[in-house]
Amino acid sequence: MTNQKTVAIALSGGAAKGFAHLGVLQALEEHNMKPVAISGSSAGAIAAAFYADGYSPVEILKLMSSFKLKNFFSLGFIRSGLMKTSGIFRILKTHLRAENIESLQIPTWICVTNLNKGKAEYYNSGNLTRYVLASASIPVLFRPVVSHGIVLADGGICDNLPIEPLKKLASSIFAVNVNPVVEQDIKPSIKSIAERTFVLSLNSRLKYSTNKPDLLFEPQELAKFSYFNIKNAEKMFEIGYDHANEKLKEYTNRM
Repeated sequence: MTNQKTVAIALSGGAAKGFAHLGVLQALEEHNMKPVAISGSSAGAIAAAFYADGYSPVEILKLMSSFKLKNFFSLGFIRSGLMKTSGIFRILKTHLRAENIESLQIPTWICVTNLNKGKAEYYNSGNLTRYVLASASIPVLFRPVVSHGIVLADGGICDNLPIEPLKKLASSIFAVNVNPVVEQDIKPSIKSIAERTFVLSLNSRLKYSTNKPDLLFEPQELAKFSYFNIKNAEKMFEIGYDHANEKLKEYTNRM
């Protein structure tokens, strides 16, 4: 463990709710707590990649919110997924400056699920676009990344809050979970039940995880937003930012 007071941060998956990650990162910078290491699953992997590539949180917000949902995904009805991820691949390939993970400005770990082995894997080297795309490939919904017979899919399947690779890299480990569980009125529709089941499944694994952060950001207001509505990007950024500022004030007062 380093003697210098430093912060490493893990960013969860959560589709469009991942815009809140950017608000948290903005607040950290303003508190002079810029992470020395970062990890992410799914949407968190996307945020981590762009941030570690030198983009500011506001720049990432403007870039990603400038696209419509159809720019990210399109219907494919292919054997391994209902939607094609060619759109998000083009966005990553066009706008990420680093080709490999190890070339990023901040040490970064991208969490993916190795479906063959049935476990989470954390990559801090190799093709950046390939592993970020794999980390964001929700099974059944999106086509996974396949290489040499190995099927790589959404990191959130096995580890939606990848704290594991950050151990001993900083004096404090922070984490952002954009999938809070709050009491809700659930409509008996496929969409509502699917989203609720998804959130409960993710959080049940987090509850029993042995990896606990020193500070957890979990904005409760995010529960009211849809996973695939990017029209509220700025609002979710603000929610993450305001929540982080409150938590950081409490945290620094305890120190």
